[in-house]
Amino acid sequence: MSQKAVHKIEVKEARKVRSFTMPTGINVILLILGICLLIWADQVTSLISIVIGATFIICAIYNYIAWVRVENRAVADNAKLMSAIALAIAGGFLIIQNGFIKEVISIIIGIFLLIESIFRMQDSLNGKKYNPNYKNALILSIVGVICGALCIFGKLIVPNLVLQVLGVLLIIFAFADTTGGIITSKSAKKVESKIIDEQ
Repeated sequence: MSQKAVHKIEVKEARKVRSFTMPTGINVILLILGICLLIWADQVTSLISIVIGATFIICAIYNYIAWVRVENRAVADNAKLMSAIALAIAGGFLIIQNGFIKEVISIIIGIFLLIESIFRMQDSLNGKKYNPNYKNALILSIVGVICGALCIFGKLIVPNLVLQVLGVLLIIFAFADTTGGIITSKSAKKVESKIIDEQ
């Protein structure tokens, strides 16, 4: 393989690392959610529950209408009716019992943070060739893993302040994940520019 072809592959890989590690709007959402939980914990969880419940009911109505409009129904079409009923029940439950999500939100968010942080760790290790500062990004990913684990076990550690602690952890995660993404992205961009200059 020619040197030019090797350079092209390396540039492509550096760009891939940049695209994988660029901070996303999800971190902004998590930051806002963290601040809201810190200030208005109970109101925020109730609102989230009602919004999710309303979304389920809208999906249920859509599926029911889609089922009604089918003239020659097959067995597969009955699944739409069943899903409509299930979504309607789940949606109604979340709206009426809007305190329920308060009990499980930290676990759901914790699992999400844990998975996201593990992916970030993998990206940091896979892209270390294009990121001289990969250890910093790796450390910040580990911070994310710790935040995720604390969210999952927060109910056991601080049962009375779990939502406020969740808010703090979301803020920490948002900053750590964004900073790690920026570090990796900038390092990959420098390596990419260096490879292009060598061509």
